[in-house]
Amino acid sequence: MIRINLLPYREAQRTQRSQLLALALVGILLLAALFYYGIYSIFSARVSAEQQKVQYLQNVTTQLDQKIASVADLRKKRDQLLAREGIITDLQDQRDMVVRLFNTLARVTPDGVFLTHLKQVGDSITVDGYSQANDQVAAFMRNIEASRIFEKPELNIISKSKLGNEEVGQFTLQMSIRTPTAAHKSGTPAQNKDTRP
Repeated sequence: MIRINLLPYREAQRTQRSQLLALALVGILLLAALFYYGIYSIFSARVSAEQQKVQYLQNVTTQLDQKIASVADLRKKRDQLLAREGIITDLQDQRDMVVRLFNTLARVTPDGVFLTHLKQVGDSITVDGYSQANDQVAAFMRNIEASRIFEKPELNIISKSKLGNEEVGQFTLQMSIRTPTAAHKSGTPAQNKDTRP
């Protein structure tokens, strides 16, 4: 038996083509969405990796800043300790300086010279006194120059004066205290040069 299709043939083909076209369009849209999602995922992963690198570098920078601050703090503390050590060393060196000054001054003062006044300002010492003769003052100055504690004696004033019934010379002498050398600071025993005139 022969079948005859009474439906319009071209209408069916058109409908079939429209369906195929719609399916192709949906497929293309799905492929485009998948492609876009893949590109988005790749770039998101790269951005995330870069952000992690930036975060890591920021953490390292923060740690380095803290270490630099601690190093600077340690240097500051070291400088303070060195300054304190220097002060303590200076005080240790000058602890017995007054006793040494008076001992040396008593030893270098020759017979016939009498000291009446002593004044110290920093490293400079001024003494006033009387002498029976001018050569005794000169001997006093030589003894001062030969000592290890005093240096640079300068005679400021010498004049004639009366002390009781005797005529004496009145003088004012200025000298400096020697700065201690490395040998003195290290504790090397001093020779008897500063104990004898």
